[in-house]
Amino acid sequence: MDTGKDTRWSVVMAAVGAGIIGAAHIGKIPAALPMMRSELSLDLIAAGWVVSIYSATGMTLGMLIGVFADRIGHRALAVLGVALMGVGSALGALATDAFFLLASRFIEGLGFVVAVVTAPSLIARAVGPSHKRFAFGLWGSFMSTGMGAMLVLSPMVLAAWGWRGAWLVMAAASFAWALNMAIVLRTMPQGEAAPGRGARAWHDIAVTAATPGPWLLAVCFGCYTLLWTALMVWLPTFLVEQRGAGLGGAALLTVVIILVNLPGNIIGGWLNQRGVRRWRLIAFVGVLFTITGPLIFLNLLPDAARFALALVFSFFGGFLPASVLGAAPVFSPTPAQIGATNGLLVQGSHLGQFVGPPLVAAAVAFLGGWQAGAWIFGACGVGIIAFSLLIGRAEARLAQD
Repeated sequence: MDTGKDTRWSVVMAAVGAGIIGAAHIGKIPAALPMMRSELSLDLIAAGWVVSIYSATGMTLGMLIGVFADRIGHRALAVLGVALMGVGSALGALATDAFFLLASRFIEGLGFVVAVVTAPSLIARAVGPSHKRFAFGLWGSFMSTGMGAMLVLSPMVLAAWGWRGAWLVMAAASFAWALNMAIVLRTMPQGEAAPGRGARAWHDIAVTAATPGPWLLAVCFGCYTLLWTALMVWLPTFLVEQRGAGLGGAALLTVVIILVNLPGNIIGGWLNQRGVRRWRLIAFVGVLFTITGPLIFLNLLPDAARFALALVFSFFGGFLPASVLGAAPVFSPTPAQIGATNGLLVQGSHLGQFVGPPLVAAAVAFLGGWQAGAWIFGACGVGIIAFSLLIGRAEARLAQD
């Protein structure tokens, strides 16, 4: 876009809204899980897969979807992605067993990854240089905003219409936003597709895959999303089943913990801009997760202290995605592979989301209680520390080049 033109905030908000809708489809799950488990006879592990299947497409196809978007254009795919989320949610409302529900969640997940891969490109084309940092700050808030809003609304929707009604509400919201996007994006300049880039797709993927830096970032991002998603998904169930909380109270506590992640992301980005090295922030998060994660699950502290630790976990944990997502241009082999590098980071993030909830569920089911989650949180925290040190070495080499 011409950098002299004013920022098209309608396009920015349409793209950010697509991410928020996708995050709301994640946020509709936690409060509804007890109802769904009872009606569909889902065990804890099956319920975990209901959460994780949403991330399956991003885990496997993130880089390829990014390349596909470069070839056919981001506008049409962005609208299609949001519409697919609506289709999946509408089908899910009709589910009579676990398989049907999982299939509908896979469709939702496909729409979600298409939306989150294409939306940043739309934002980049819609903003001028002076607004870019703020616009991408808005984009970085979509997960906390969407999940938080849906967790607040879920108790009311569930009380009025049950979990199937919540799925239909989200389907309607998705279709409405897809229509809004189609209207807003129709006046964007043509020429966004890049057939020549498609011919280089496999080359870019191969070069990126052969470079250690993007992999180190993706692994750290995956460990982070594994732990953060698992905690946010299972916290309402844990509070209801183990601590005797009501559904509304459990959802409210969870949404507070989710929302404090947003300022953590913003402060993490500010620290990066002030010159704090990424690996130090990532290592700090790893140390914090190693300490706070197990203490949340182990019966060593009163509930108030465990809630405070969950707030600390989520707030300071926001430093990691801010550090990782801003590192793609730095760690990409060349500017031509920035898209592939971003795709790899998306795949790492979705792998963590995919594995986290069922992994914690399996540990709880087979190792005898929620205290088993402490082992997973401790191990992933140590993993983040180890990989952050390798990222530090990579940063040092880049600084010398």
